[in-house]
Amino acid sequence: MKIEQFNMKDYPAIINIWERAGINVGSSDTKEEIEKMSNRNPNLFLVGRLDHNLIAVVLGGYDGRRGYIHHLAVDPDYQHQGYGKKLMDELMFRFKEMKVHKIHLFIEKYNHSVINFYKKLGWEIRDDLVMMSFIPDEKLYKWKL
Repeated sequence: MKIEQFNMKDYPAIINIWERAGINVGSSDTKEEIEKMSNRNPNLFLVGRLDHNLIAVVLGGYDGRRGYIHHLAVDPDYQHQGYGKKLMDELMFRFKEMKVHKIHLFIEKYNHSVINFYKKLGWEIRDDLVMMSFIPDEKLYKWKL
């Protein structure tokens, strides 16, 4: 698998992978929102290709203090072949190069296979935090696209 930086021409393909992989695609995943993320973190928004076909994607983010990982997904036809780990290894290398001290990610509680994937990579579940959310503009927020 060849790892490249995301390009907006790949937007339909990443949405397709996310949906096929079971990721909830919502209002923060519109073309405009993805373009904002890509512009802010171009070197952390990665895709994986096999024979020119996009098969994997991960959205890395950096806020100046912490790193964040969003929507890592591998096309279901290519899962369990090490592609997700390879993409994560590259993203982690890039975070290390940036001297990021701590990286966070969020997983829906029911998604046990994803939780186990990250545990195998050395991630730990934190039970000392409570995640809270706030929606500042109800008109912008939608659960589904």
